[in-house]
Amino acid sequence: MPPVVPLVPPGQQVEPEDPELLDFLAQVNQLQADMQNMSGTDHIARLFRPGAKYFNMNPFEVLGLNHKATVEEVRQAYRRLSVKVHPDKNPGNPLAQSAFEIVKTASERLDDEERRNFCVRICAAAEEAAEKKVKAAKKKLRKEGEDDAVPEDDPARMEMTVKVMISRMFAEFEQRKKQLEERDAEQKKKAKEEQAEREFMEALKKREEKMWEKSRQKRVNGWRNWVKSDGDKGPKRPKLKEERRPDGSGYNSYWDERGEDYKKEWR
Repeated sequence: MPPVVPLVPPGQQVEPEDPELLDFLAQVNQLQADMQNMSGTDHIARLFRPGAKYFNMNPFEVLGLNHKATVEEVRQAYRRLSVKVHPDKNPGNPLAQSAFEIVKTASERLDDEERRNFCVRICAAAEEAAEKKVKAAKKKLRKEGEDDAVPEDDPARMEMTVKVMISRMFAEFEQRKKQLEERDAEQKKKAKEEQAEREFMEALKKREEKMWEKSRQKRVNGWRNWVKSDGDKGPKRPKLKEERRPDGSGYNSYWDERGEDYKKEWR
């Protein structure tokens, strides 16, 4: 099995465990196609063959092109293939509409310059990795004193090795994208929950303020009624006992000159 060429930082790679990928890798050597002579039915079957999920991640593979194809070649391939797999050309085939959508999606992906460049980068990196793998295998054989012939010396086998490598790299990218989407969805969910809590607390605060304001007039009226009734009279003050001389006669000598005026200060 070809090694995975990492496109994400070390420690973040995820080794694919999808049973479909294992099935794809097991049968990939049997998947050869003569694109020019294939009918619409053949192309639809090709787009839904074993492991198609991984082949179809590569838009160049969907359109039957090499990643070095020009923009015009991509457009020509789309026009030719879209006609062959179109549902009107394949009545009664339940997969025709889905096949047409796969072809259309691949064309749109390559029609966008930024996304096209990304796909080219993946394919080029996979091709380079496959070549390095072959060179390493040959070097090992020579070191062991054996003939350095490898299966990839056959151009068709080498082409399939590159396709497998590309599919593995696209699978790794899709899994990384899925991880980010799940993390983003979790963050959005958390943000929505926090927003809902803030909005609820704000609504609760406004409700409490409204209820307080609504009861304010009742409190004012209650205070006014209290003032009009007994509230304005106030509690009676205790009567103070006047100081007398030790012998009990008259007032304290301190107040003799002031007479009754001293009582005013009590009030």
